[in-house]
Amino acid sequence: MKQTVSVLITDLDNTLYDWLAAWHASFRAMLDQLLVDTGLPEETLLREFKQVHEKYGTSEYSFSIEELPSLQEKCPGVDLAKQFENAIKAYRLARNTALQLYPGVLETLELLKDKGCLLIGYTESAEFYTARRVKKLGLDRILDYVWSSPDSELPVGRTRGQVRSQPQEYYQLRRTIHYTLPKGELKPNPKVLADIMKQVGAKPGETVYLGDSLMKDIVMAQTAGITDVWAQYGVPQDRPGYDLLRKVTHWTEADVEREKKLTSTHIVPTHTLSEIREILPLFEFARFVDKSPEQLRLVLEAWKKTVDVQQHFNDLELRIRNYAVTVLGGSLGLAGYAFKENLQVVFHHHPVSIAGLILLFSILPWLSFYFMDRWWYHRLLQGAVDNGTLIESRWGSYLPGISLTQKISKRSPLRLWKVDLHAHNKIDAFYGLITVLLAALALAALLAVHPLPEKPATTGKTAISIPRSVNNSSSSATSAFSPSSAPAPTACLEPDSFLS
Repeated sequence: MKQTVSVLITDLDNTLYDWLAAWHASFRAMLDQLLVDTGLPEETLLREFKQVHEKYGTSEYSFSIEELPSLQEKCPGVDLAKQFENAIKAYRLARNTALQLYPGVLETLELLKDKGCLLIGYTESAEFYTARRVKKLGLDRILDYVWSSPDSELPVGRTRGQVRSQPQEYYQLRRTIHYTLPKGELKPNPKVLADIMKQVGAKPGETVYLGDSLMKDIVMAQTAGITDVWAQYGVPQDRPGYDLLRKVTHWTEADVEREKKLTSTHIVPTHTLSEIREILPLFEFARFVDKSPEQLRLVLEAWKKTVDVQQHFNDLELRIRNYAVTVLGGSLGLAGYAFKENLQVVFHHHPVSIAGLILLFSILPWLSFYFMDRWWYHRLLQGAVDNGTLIESRWGSYLPGISLTQKISKRSPLRLWKVDLHAHNKIDAFYGLITVLLAALALAALLAVHPLPEKPATTGKTAISIPRSVNNSSSSATSAFSPSSAPAPTACLEPDSFLS
C-alpha cells in the first residue's frame, strides 16, 4: 500500500534547478574577465576566492572581488567594483542565461499543488540569492514556504540601501512565505527538519524529503524519521564545473572529499529518482491539513465566529417572522371589525367590502416579510451554515467537539409523507399557506358583501303641534308661528316640513 503524503520538503539547488551549471557559467565568466583585466595567475585568484568564501560561509558572496587581497594590492584606494565592472557584468549575464529548472520540475510541482500538497523548499543558500532564483524560475507561485540561510554580512561601512538599487519589496517573495534559519543551522542537522514540520503543523508520517546530497539531504531525512527520496539526477560530483567549485567552495577539504567518496553502499536512500517525475507514482499524494496547536486554535476561533454568525442571522429571521405575525394579526383584527360592521365603499355604483380590501392589501406586506426572510437573511444564514459545515467536515476528526452545525442540519428537516422538508421548504410553506389563506378570506369577504338598507323616503307633511292660547286672534296665531315663540319640535323633521 502506498504511503499517503501531503507534505513535500525539497532541497532547491541541484534538485529543482541546476545550480552547479548556473554557478559555474557565471563564476567562470567572471574569472576569465578578471584574468584578462588583471593579468594575475588563475591559481592566485582561486585561492583568494576560497579564502573569502570560507570567511563568509558561502560560495556566492556578492562582494568577493572587493575583498581579494591581490586586487586590493594592485589597485590601492580604488573602488574595485567599478574598476572591474566588466567582470561583474559578465557574471550576471552568464548567471541569467544558465539558470534553468530541471525538466519536469514545474509540471510535477503544479500537479502536487493541485492535489493540495504543502510544498516547502529548504536550502543552505543565502536569503537574497534564494529569493531571486525562486522568483526568476516561477516558483514563487508554487512553493508555500521556503527556508534558507540568512544573507551574508556586508562589507564594513556599507548598508543594504547602498548596495541595492531597488526598494526592499522588490527583492522579497510575493506569494511564498520566506523564513531564514538561525545562523549556523546547516544540513544534515535533523533538528532543522523537525522545526520546519512543527512550524507548519506537519507530521513525519505524511512528509517526504527530496534532495540531491547523500551526505546532507538523505542522512538528514533518515535521521529525522522522514521518508527520503534521492534526486540522483542532480548529483554534481562527476559533472563539468565541479572541480572548479571544489577549489573555491566554502566547504572544508574534508567535507569535499567526504561528499565525493560517498556512494550508495555507504548511504542507502529509500527511493531514487533519475528525474523528478518519477516521484508521482511512489506515493498517494493528498491535501495537507495543518494540525499544529496554533492552527487548531485558529480553526476553533473561526468555527466559534461562524456559529455566532449563524445565530445572528437566525435571530434576524425570527424577528422578521414575529413582525410579520404581528402585522398579520392586526390586519385580521381590522378586517374582522370591518366585516362585522359591514363597512363598504362604493366603486362605480357597486358596493365593495372594506374587510375584503384590508385582507387583500395585507398580502403585500406579508410577501415583503417573506422576501426579507427567505431571499435575504436566510441566504446569508445558509452561507454561514455552509462555512460551518466545511470547517466541521475538514477539522472534525482533529477537534471532535465542533459538530454543532452538522447535527442541527441533520435534525432540521421535517419528514412528511416520505418527503424531507428542509428549512427553506418550511419557510416557503409557512408564508405560502398564509398567503393563500389571506387571498381566500379576501375573496370570501368581497363576495359576501350585501347592500346596506335604504333609508325610508318622507313623502307626507309633518304635522306640527301648535300650543293652545286663550287669545284666538289672528295676531296671536301669527305670533305662534314666529321663530321666537315656536315650540321646540318633539321629533327630527325633514327640512321642508317647516314649509308645509
